[in-house]
Amino acid sequence: MASSAVTPNHDSIQAEVLIAAPPERVFQALVEPQQVVQWWGQAGIYHCTEFASDLRVGGKWRSAGLSGQSDRFTVSGEYLEIDSPRVLTYSWVASWTGDVKTTVRWELEPVEQGTLVRLTHSGLAAHPEIAQAYQGWLRMLGWLQAFLEKGETVAMRKPISA
Repeated sequence: MASSAVTPNHDSIQAEVLIAAPPERVFQALVEPQQVVQWWGQAGIYHCTEFASDLRVGGKWRSAGLSGQSDRFTVSGEYLEIDSPRVLTYSWVASWTGDVKTTVRWELEPVEQGTLVRLTHSGLAAHPEIAQAYQGWLRMLGWLQAFLEKGETVAMRKPISA
């Protein structure tokens, strides 16, 4: 079961989930464009339709997709730390928050049952008005888990009606 919490200083959202897959497999699902567009989203909420990645420190990444109201969105950034398959850190700039730059860090810990995935989205204290926009990480971890454990894709998920 996935869980999430906002840190007491309101700077970070922290979430984690146990996924029954090895860290190498989880890491691939986070960075390979053909995989990201398969798991990131659900009709009626938002879903990623494009993902590009130059996987190296200083390399850029970019995703684009559609919101539940069919509005276009983009999220982009730069890779800050890559220690495959243990750590992935990148900057995050979303079209719905303007030019606000925050940081997302994934930590993948091998455990007997698979991988304990810890996500931290930080840099939010300076922008309390946008912190609420990032409460969807728990949902995203669920999508990632369903993709890796059951092969569930965006196309297979039941749309959520507005």
